[in-house]
Amino acid sequence: MTVQKTLFSLIFLLGSTLSAAQAPDDGNGDGLDERLVEFGEFVREFRREKKILSLSVAVVKNGEIVFAEGIGWQDHDAEEPTTARTSYLVASISKTFAAATLLAMDADGHIDLDDDFTTLSDWSGRCEWLAGSGIIFGGGALDDGTVVEPVRCDVPISLREVLQHRVQGEPGSSFLYNPVVFGRLSNWVEENTEQSYRDWMYRYVIDPGGLDSLAAGWRDPGKGIALTQLAPPFRFDPDDNDGIAPSPLPNPELNASSGVIASVLDLARYSIALDEGRILPAELRERMWTPPEDSDGSPAPYAYGWYVQNWQGHRLVWHGGWWPDAYAGMLLKAPDDGVALIALGNTDGLHWGNALNRAEVEKSALAEKFLELFVAER
Repeated sequence: MTVQKTLFSLIFLLGSTLSAAQAPDDGNGDGLDERLVEFGEFVREFRREKKILSLSVAVVKNGEIVFAEGIGWQDHDAEEPTTARTSYLVASISKTFAAATLLAMDADGHIDLDDDFTTLSDWSGRCEWLAGSGIIFGGGALDDGTVVEPVRCDVPISLREVLQHRVQGEPGSSFLYNPVVFGRLSNWVEENTEQSYRDWMYRYVIDPGGLDSLAAGWRDPGKGIALTQLAPPFRFDPDDNDGIAPSPLPNPELNASSGVIASVLDLARYSIALDEGRILPAELRERMWTPPEDSDGSPAPYAYGWYVQNWQGHRLVWHGGWWPDAYAGMLLKAPDDGVALIALGNTDGLHWGNALNRAEVEKSALAEKFLELFVAER
């Protein structure tokens, strides 16, 4: 083993212990402190196994952040230790912000979610490109044989159907995750209102949520703190640095699909603000988490900008984030149980490959451990 690889291995080992926080002793007799210690030990081992150089994790319970750790290093020279304030590109977790923004705009009469999305000025050319691109969102088949109908370029598609990822084939007929089309919602908003998408997000999500250190894209004025605390991305590389190597920064521009730059503390505060009704009133928040029915009458696995599912009788709402070879994250809420998990990392080791037509967050080892400790009946 080279000196460089030996040093890198030591950095990984040290990074798993130096920033380990002590779990609080809440004294309420429900064993929360012991569960948090067990969870923290699992998280540190998970980080080593998944080769995540910088990993930040937070747990929310009943409106309080009860666990917040930064584990590892933001750089492979071990000069910048990870903290709970370390920021990351959260990728598709940004879609939850888009959903709250557009639902609030609809409720206040600024837009109508039944408006025709395909009036977007560049839709015709973009749709034709997508249909012939060869990527799965333009049509094809999933690994399990499920046929993915191409997006039709000759029929209206509503904003609501885009928010719910029901744009393949006959619009509104079924769910298939399509971030390419979803991302253009912000362009539609800007073409049909007199404000930028960022301004609307501030009005309905960031300001009422008190999210002062979160950035809506890298061009967000006055939010340089999100960039100075940003953990640069790394990719898996078996031939370099004991398994990982620096990776180019993905697109940090804001759109409806991605662009939010945040720490786990920012997303924990976002989760709490949602629960407290500071971002959306309770009725509208519940509408955001209520899925439409699929053609067989069963609830779809996706509502408005959030995956939704039942796990052992508990309602879960969540979203993952994934920039291949760069970043991955998770925002998982069990709203009826009052708990949430936030995890962000600067490799894509947190990504578990959720199928494009299902919601199966329990297939993430980190989510599974969280659910067993904090959601399952005890």
